[in-house]
Amino acid sequence: MTAVPEAPATAMRANRVVADLDDELARRLRTWAGMRGQRVSHVVLELIRQAVPTADRLAELMREGGAGNGHDH
Repeated sequence: MTAVPEAPATAMRANRVVADLDDELARRLRTWAGMRGQRVSHVVLELIRQAVPTADRLAELMREGGAGNGHDH
């Protein structure tokens, strides 16, 4: 078996966002990530990708002059 060096962490992400989570939410997030067999950062990234509107949708919202959440109801 050949060892492959890992890429530096900075090469894997272009931007970093920091959030303060209360203890209970952080515990739930770690538990959920563990149950899924994923890193917490992967679970958070998946949730953000689902929740944040696409660039096209953001442009549409800006044209409409609305500050909606980007989700169609």
